[in-house]
Amino acid sequence: MITSAIEHPAILKTCHYLEKHQGFEITIIPANSAGIVDVDDIEKAITNKTALVTVMMVNNEIGSIQPIKEIGSLCHKHNVHFHCDAVQAVGKIPFDLNNLQVDSLSISAHKIYGPKGVGCLYLREGINIPPLIHGGSQEKGMRSGTENVAGIVGFGIAAKLAQEKMHYNFTRIEIIRVSLSNNWGAVQLAIPR
Repeated sequence: MITSAIEHPAILKTCHYLEKHQGFEITIIPANSAGIVDVDDIEKAITNKTALVTVMMVNNEIGSIQPIKEIGSLCHKHNVHFHCDAVQAVGKIPFDLNNLQVDSLSISAHKIYGPKGVGCLYLREGINIPPLIHGGSQEKGMRSGTENVAGIVGFGIAAKLAQEKMHYNFTRIEIIRVSLSNNWGAVQLAIPR
């Protein structure tokens, strides 16, 4: 498995668990000073044993946006499953799943002000993965158990609102970022020591 050094702990800790307890070999690719993973580094790390590459779309701490389309294209060239953690991207930057070349993509409702505990796993058509929880036919056989209908509806409403307000929110955050960048000296002086 290949991932980046700046992934969310949900990815990195899972990779470390799989390495320690399941015998997976994990390759962690560094990011440059701007927080971007080099696609060439991923290509150099891919072997005939590579089963998965997982890279987040937008970093949750520094906001760097990864070259997801290029990574997806590379993974398809080598016949490697590509997963993208898009939790921080949904509702914040525009993207089209049809152009990303991801095999699987995960998002979470609470990052767009939806209910906690609700998420979505997108699987490209033709991708089959085994369920983690067995015993029922819910979620098309992928996850047994009664669906959280209220949470799912709340997620849908939050997604609609996030889409409608994406441009406004992006512009507002950009204004704040520029203001802080231009006034960083003043900001630093205001911080108690």
